Amino acid sequence: MEREAERVIKEPEKKTGKRVRSDRKIDIKPCVEYELYECISRLSHITGSPMKTVGETICKKGLYTKIVIDNLAIHFRRDYRFRNTVFMGNKDLLSERRKKTPGIKPRVSMRFDQRLYDDLAELAYSLDTTISNAAALLLKSSIQNTNIVNEYISKYVQTILDPERKKQLELVLAYIQKDNPYEADEASLSRLIGYIMDEFMEKSRNVKKAVETWLDQFIEKD
Repeated sequence: MEREAERVIKEPEKKTGKRVRSDRKIDIKPCVEYELYECISRLSHITGSPMKTVGETICKKGLYTKIVIDNLAIHFRRDYRFRNTVFMGNKDLLSERRKKTPGIKPRVSMRFDQRLYDDLAELAYSLDTTISNAAALLLKSSIQNTNIVNEYISKYVQTILDPERKKQLELVLAYIQKDNPYEADEASLSRLIGYIMDEFMEKSRNVKKAVETWLDQFIEKD
C-alpha cells in the first residue's frame, strides 16, 4: 500500500514535465518516546548540532549497520534483505502499525535524500508499518547501540579540537592500544570518547572542555 502511495505522489511530477532534483529532500517527522527525544536533544546540545542533523545522521548510520538490523529483525512481518543476508518475516507477529504506546510522544523533524528514503521505505514494508514509524524504531535501535553514538561524538570531537590537542589525543590512544590485553575495539577512539563523556560531561556540560580536562589529567599523571 505504501509503495503504491509513493507512486501516486510521483506521477503528477511526470505529467507536468517538471524535473525532479536529484538532491531533493523528503520530510519525515516520526513521533518518538519522550526519553528518546531527550537523548537526541542532549546529543544536539553536546555537539552543537540541530536535532534534525543528529537524527538524520544516526538514522543513516543505523540503517546500514547490521547489528541494528539484527535487533529490528524480531519485528519483521515480511522478508528483508540486508546486503547478502535475508531476514525471514513472520506474518503471525502483530503489525507495528497496530501497537500503541502510552505517554507523550514528541516529533523529531528530519529530511532524507531519495535514496535513504527509499531504503527506509523497504524497512517499513518489512516491519509492516509507516515510513515515519519505521524511522522512530530505527532511531531507537540505533541510539541503543552505544558504538554508533560514541562514533558520532568522537567524529565531532575531532573537528573541534585544535591540532595540538588532536595530536595529544592520538598519542594517548596509541599508548592505551600498546600491548592492550583486550580486544582492539575496546581501545578505539569512540570508546575513549565515551569514557570521557561519562566521567566529565556532567561537570562541564561541554564536550570540548571535557576532553581537554581529561587530557590534562592524563598528561599530568603520565
